Amino acid sequence: MAREFYNSIKSGAQNDPDRTAIIDGEVSLSYAELLEQVEKFSAALETLNLGPDSKLGIFCLNQKEFLVALLGAFLKGVPVVPFNLLLGPEDLVFVAKDAGVDAILLNAAFVKPETAPFFNMFPHRIVAGQGENVGLLKEGFHSFEDFLESGNASDALTKHKRGANIPDLILYTSGTTARPKGVTLNESQLFANTGAVREHLPFSSEDRVIMALPLFHSFGNIIALVILQSHATLILVPQFAPKTLLGAIDRHKASVLPLVPTIYSFLADLYQRGGYDVSSLKYCISGGAALPVALLHKVEEVLGVTVIEGYGLTETAPVIAVNTFKDGSIPGSVGPPLSNVETRIADDAGRPVKQGEVGEICVRGPSVMKGYWNRPEETREAFGPEGWFKTGDLGHIDEAGRLYISAGRKKDLIIRAGENISPLAIENALMNHPAVAEAAAIGTPHERMGEQVSVCIVLRAGQTATPAEFKEFCRNKLPAYMVPDQFNFYAELPKNAAGKILKKQLKEEFATRQAPGG
Repeated sequence: MAREFYNSIKSGAQNDPDRTAIIDGEVSLSYAELLEQVEKFSAALETLNLGPDSKLGIFCLNQKEFLVALLGAFLKGVPVVPFNLLLGPEDLVFVAKDAGVDAILLNAAFVKPETAPFFNMFPHRIVAGQGENVGLLKEGFHSFEDFLESGNASDALTKHKRGANIPDLILYTSGTTARPKGVTLNESQLFANTGAVREHLPFSSEDRVIMALPLFHSFGNIIALVILQSHATLILVPQFAPKTLLGAIDRHKASVLPLVPTIYSFLADLYQRGGYDVSSLKYCISGGAALPVALLHKVEEVLGVTVIEGYGLTETAPVIAVNTFKDGSIPGSVGPPLSNVETRIADDAGRPVKQGEVGEICVRGPSVMKGYWNRPEETREAFGPEGWFKTGDLGHIDEAGRLYISAGRKKDLIIRAGENISPLAIENALMNHPAVAEAAAIGTPHERMGEQVSVCIVLRAGQTATPAEFKEFCRNKLPAYMVPDQFNFYAELPKNAAGKILKKQLKEEFATRQAPGG
């Protein structure tokens, strides 16, 4: 194994040992200190006598221990399984058993009477931080600090002997459609992706980057690795709260902020009320969901930044395309595909469509997963002819080679009276309304038309509007066949850990609530 990320961290430690790599609250790690802890973690893994099928689970917030463990496990060759902290108890147990996790790094704050039995499932437990309920853990666990000191330095570069066909990393999907699926990836695939991303986004070692995206999610994970590979500074923030984010930008003079679109809306609103200095911020990076053009313009205008939109999936390690620092924002486009990602826009039969036509985005390349863990049938279904991975997203490519997500997820298309309706087009139109903070268009059952268009809206603070007003607004912005049938108001929309709106959950909730009209 090539030790790609270890060599990158080592290079940073040799060239500029005192440069800050990670800021975690009041604690900082220089590149020299990060290298030392990664080597110590790798050496300490040797003391656990892990078997060929063993895997290390990580159940942590955005904290330095997460990255030390990830990089240390890569160095040792022990497979890593980050746990999505928003999964329910049944799904957490399923992931642990499905992946075969027998060692876990956990944040002490998560140990509670109801969670202790889950953590006690694992023979090897490493506990980061302090918590009043740590006594609920069975004997034999290590504190993170003690674990780092438990190995022999000579074992740091000794590779773990693991079974055949076991990947370096298994990232589980959120489980919103069924049981979570494990996406299998190797360090070399992540390294290929980070290298290609840096061609579009050449971060400087002087950059200071806010990391509020969860590290257990592919978007947060890859951005963190890109930043460390660039020998820049990563500022860890444990939550998406707009006050926390603006405060961190102000305090640390951050230059880059990666987020999902839904958070940018609330961030811009809060900033306009005053009290924060974000003049250090140069770029906002958006991914995880489509960014409405109206919101892009608002963020650029309010925060005085350039918004760089990108696109990817966990299965593609994850970035497929991203706009460049050089070209800046291209409203509506997620940018040109990475240099090592082949992209095809295909029809339902998997055949390429003409340039500019809308079809399913399909990709090939070194960063595309080999398959889902223990899911051979679903792996076969994910790939089309000639090894093209089917993303399930509908898009097109323009004459300049830039990719657009034209109609959102294929499975989210609304079919009303035989007409295919793009929820993304409706959402983009509504985001131009001054009262709208968030909007999600979904198809709901209708006796005559098959489906009707229902929109779930979160209003901006202090704003009011009626369904009739929104319908008239849409009539002026959209073709007649796209105008929604119902408008429904929510205090907040359900989201996954990365901040992406959960439309499946909205459909389920919609069936059980009284629609206010439309």
